Amino acid sequence: MTDILELTLVKYFTFLFLFFTFNTLASNTGEIRVAVFIEAPFAYIKNHQLAGENIEIAKLLAKSINLTPIFIQCPFVRCLAMVKNGQADMIFGLKKTPQRVKQLHFLAPAYLIQHVPLSFYTLKSKNLIIDKYEDLQTLSVGLLRGGTYFDQFDHDSNINKVELTSRMQLVKMLLRGRIDTFLEREESVKPLVSPKIYRQQLKLANYKYDKTVKGYIGVSKNAPISNYVEILSKNLQVFMTDGTIANLMENRPKIFPKNNK
Repeated sequence: MTDILELTLVKYFTFLFLFFTFNTLASNTGEIRVAVFIEAPFAYIKNHQLAGENIEIAKLLAKSINLTPIFIQCPFVRCLAMVKNGQADMIFGLKKTPQRVKQLHFLAPAYLIQHVPLSFYTLKSKNLIIDKYEDLQTLSVGLLRGGTYFDQFDHDSNINKVELTSRMQLVKMLLRGRIDTFLEREESVKPLVSPKIYRQQLKLANYKYDKTVKGYIGVSKNAPISNYVEILSKNLQVFMTDGTIANLMENRPKIFPKNNK
């Protein structure tokens, strides 16, 4: 009985320690650090400021726990690493995988259901044919470093994959002929180049991955914010149920001008 009482007291005081530690940090800084990688239309630069639905949702969630969001712009792989090691608190737009679940908390439910297919971009001048998945085997395929796409591709070691730090780099490498193709969604590529270049130089392959993908918000396990995962998930659910997040997505710009700043 004494052992049970001691264990109960240990758990109780551990909870109090974590609770007051988090709230002390929160009261000192009043901030939640959000790692942001550029991916229009979810996060982009407008008038020298970060904008997009991910930014607005982060503001909503931060306000719901009385904190101020601090946005840290970084390449995707660095953003992910920062959240994993506790340098940042939160990251948006993650695919939920078994490996990531070991390293991060994921707010539930998924805040984004991505219906836009992943397309393979090629240069019109090269006349490459990608009609089926097997056609990728002889090509150099650009991808975002640290990103996940779909299981067959992610685990295929026979494809020559070229990892780059940003979507802009993917476009530039393709235009320079340094890679044969890269895969990305149209809505994330169109803002990166002028309509003329997009129309005259880029081509979408016939083969594409056209299955729904869920996007999640990842929260660091190595930062005090991890103690608020449950309440953040509940708040996220409310914002999704009452239509707040749906309105953000419906009202987002469809096309961004080149070099929008």
